[in-house]
Amino acid sequence: MRRSLTGLLAAEAISLLGSRITFVALPWLVLTSTGSALLAGVAGLAEMLPYVLAGLLGGPIVDRVGPRPTAVAADAASLVAVAGIPLLASTETISYSTLLGLIAVAGALRGFGDTAKRALLPRVIAGAGLSTERGTTLYDGISRVATLLGLPLAGLLVAAVGPARVLLVDAATFGVCALIISIYVTAGSTGQETAEDEESGYAAALRCGFRYVRQDRLIVGIMSMLFATNLFDQAYATVFVPVWVRDGPHGPAALGVLGSAFGVGAVAGNILWTIIGPRVPRRVTFAVCFLIGGPAQLLALALTDRLWAVLAIAALAGALMSTINPILLAAVYERVPIRMQGRVMSVLIAFSWAGIPLGGVLGGWAVEDLGLRTAALLAGIGYLVVTLSPFLFSAWHALDEHRVIRKSGARALATVE
Repeated sequence: MRRSLTGLLAAEAISLLGSRITFVALPWLVLTSTGSALLAGVAGLAEMLPYVLAGLLGGPIVDRVGPRPTAVAADAASLVAVAGIPLLASTETISYSTLLGLIAVAGALRGFGDTAKRALLPRVIAGAGLSTERGTTLYDGISRVATLLGLPLAGLLVAAVGPARVLLVDAATFGVCALIISIYVTAGSTGQETAEDEESGYAAALRCGFRYVRQDRLIVGIMSMLFATNLFDQAYATVFVPVWVRDGPHGPAALGVLGSAFGVGAVAGNILWTIIGPRVPRRVTFAVCFLIGGPAQLLALALTDRLWAVLAIAALAGALMSTINPILLAAVYERVPIRMQGRVMSVLIAFSWAGIPLGGVLGGWAVEDLGLRTAALLAGIGYLVVTLSPFLFSAWHALDEHRVIRKSGARALATVE
């Protein structure tokens, strides 16, 4: 079963590499072709709103059909959808609204695929004989390496061949990802995992996921905080950074350099967390790292024009933020029965990521009305306030309490409903 884990990690690495490239190329394409920070934010909305909705509505489908076939089908369809964006854009007759439609389709398909892969992950980790925490740290490490390599590569490719052609690279990665999962990943859902819900129907299965989430105070807290922080992060990545680069002397390659600095810090932090993670308290580590690392990059853009300072802060933020996803994923996977993980994860991700579609639009509006410095400063202060919640609310103590339950035996976890 370690073959399945290796295959899933390899597929995710390739897919994320392409997505990181598009993360840079797409807003730059819109910003340079329209000259509008607001329209760049709207393009982000067009991608992420369908992403969130598809992830939410796809949870019951993932649980019933199985995460593996869902992931393969979604990635194969994403190959066609993403490739269509630059191919049609090259005709020079495509309208902005048509471009937004293509972006929306690609976002929806990626939402289905990512939901399926997150439901597939705990099955593959269990089959490989790894602890949940170690497995989620490896998974997050793949994301960090993809960021480290993909963002600077994107900056170079955008500068060399233009953003439209770069999107073809992302399209190809979806095809490779679908092929790897179909050949190498054998873990997936079984009939026993969904048999209890077979007669209840799609709507009842979706309600079951909502009900489970609503009753878990920790998951509600995670969703609430990530809604706000993802909004700020999206404004930073898709609007603030491109505008900062456009208005400065650094050139489009700086788009990738900033991501590279964050990636170097994140990879280093991920390696350290792999070693010390099981031996340190989750809640305190999570709270301190989020409080410091989250707002840092926003405040850097607001307070300085010096590239070296922004790069240094990005690296520090990457190291601190590398602890966040492994802690949250491990806690959620430990709390949720495997037969319900597609539904619960889809609700969790949908609400956590619901701020992302708003982030680009609000960020674009704030830049055009308030200016970049003021917009970034307000976002940084908002980020700081939101990340105080793990210090203030008792529900967050469950990050550590559930680790104690896990040590008392896996059988207890299997009965959690």
